[in-house]
Amino acid sequence: MVGASQSKSLQLDLADRPQPVHHARTSFVWSHAKIRNTSLVLATVATPAVAAFAVPVPAVKWLCLVWLCGIAILMRGLSCRANDGAVVLSVDRHGILDHRLIARHIAWQEIKAIWPVNADRNHTIDIELRWPETTLRDTRWSVRVGIYCQTVYGVPAVTISMLLLDGSVSDLLNAIAQYRPDLLDYSNLRASPKVY
Repeated sequence: MVGASQSKSLQLDLADRPQPVHHARTSFVWSHAKIRNTSLVLATVATPAVAAFAVPVPAVKWLCLVWLCGIAILMRGLSCRANDGAVVLSVDRHGILDHRLIARHIAWQEIKAIWPVNADRNHTIDIELRWPETTLRDTRWSVRVGIYCQTVYGVPAVTISMLLLDGSVSDLLNAIAQYRPDLLDYSNLRASPKVY
C-alpha cells in the first residue's frame, strides 16, 4: 500500500514540474499596425503625384500615372497581407521557416551563423548558410541570388525581415536562442535578456 501511495505522489510531483516542450514553436504573422502605418506613408507619397496632374506637360502626367500605378500595386499587396492571418515566419526545433523565402524549414544544421545585429535599430537578421547551393536550390531566382552573394562576396545568403511582422528582431533572436544559442553572435546573446 505504501508503494502505491508513493508512486501516486511521484506522479503528481512530475505533473507539477515544468516539462520540456518539444513541439513548441514561435510564430510571427503580419502586423496590422505596421501595415496601417506603411499604408499611410504610401498615401502621403501619392499626394504629390495627384497634384502634379495639374501640370500641362504630357510627360509629367505619364510619369505621375506610372507613379500612382506603382503605389496602387504596393497598396494591393499590403491589403492582401493585412487580410491574411497565416503564419509567415516560425522558429521551432526543426529550424527557421519563412514562407516568403522558402517552402521548407532551413534546418539548424544548414545554418552556419546568424550575423551580429543591432536589435534596437535593425529590422532584419542575416543568415550565413553552410551549403547555400543546396539550401536555396529550389527557391525562386530572387532568393537564389543569395547563393552568389555568399560564395562570391562573403555576405550572408539569406536575410529575414521583421519589418511588417508582428514582433521585433529581439523576439526573433530570442526564439532562435531557445534552440541554437551557439549560432548567435556574442553581442546578440548579451543583449537578449530572455536567452537561457
